[in-house]
Amino acid sequence: MLNSLKKNVLDPIFARGGYNPYSTLALALFFIAVVELYWRLFARGKNQEEFRRVAVPFIVLGGLLRFADTRLVPPTPLTVTPGVYLLVLAIFTLSYQLLGAQRAWKLGTFASIALLLSLTPFLHLTHAPLLVLTLIICWLSWKVYSRLDFMEDLFAWLPHVFEAWITSFGVWAGLAEEHVVAGILMGKNPFLFGVVKTLLLPLIMSLLKNVEDRQKKYVGTVIGMLGLGPGARDLLELLSLGG
Repeated sequence: MLNSLKKNVLDPIFARGGYNPYSTLALALFFIAVVELYWRLFARGKNQEEFRRVAVPFIVLGGLLRFADTRLVPPTPLTVTPGVYLLVLAIFTLSYQLLGAQRAWKLGTFASIALLLSLTPFLHLTHAPLLVLTLIICWLSWKVYSRLDFMEDLFAWLPHVFEAWITSFGVWAGLAEEHVVAGILMGKNPFLFGVVKTLLLPLIMSLLKNVEDRQKKYVGTVIGMLGLGPGARDLLELLSLGG
């Protein structure tokens, strides 16, 4: 039993072997548990607008640290998912509690900018036009979806449009996809993932219509985080490709 758990769940994650259905399910259940526990123990008592504003640079920091893995920092369980985001969550929480919202935001912003500048030697402009194309798709998605009342929380869904298409363009340009469902879609066509995810977003957001307002903001922050962090990492992966 323990050997099977290690082989099918732990090794694919921490050994950088990609994800499988077992590890994906385990991570999903673990993520839901952490999100619910964090709401009960910490986030529920916070102003959700302020909470989101402070969280954003730390979310980006998590994505940057994923890219820095094996480049600027040695590979450890704390530089891959979920370890890297648990580390950033701990830093964010301690900063928020000990420094206050404004200073925590400044710390997260400074750390993200400093790490990004440190990573610039690994980046090129070869595929920068694909970033421009991704931003155009995001703008078009916003123009269409903003007409729907339940799509008013841009942060919750727009980062996912960005992540879906920057990942699709990345795979088209030569990157490998680790996740199971995305890998299946991209195996048929790299852009199928971007299309499917973009079209599914209204359905996902419609499920939040009846959630209580404060918790809806928190859930929106969490959902947006799932797009923003990986999107930042995938953008850098794309820009790291040479000609």
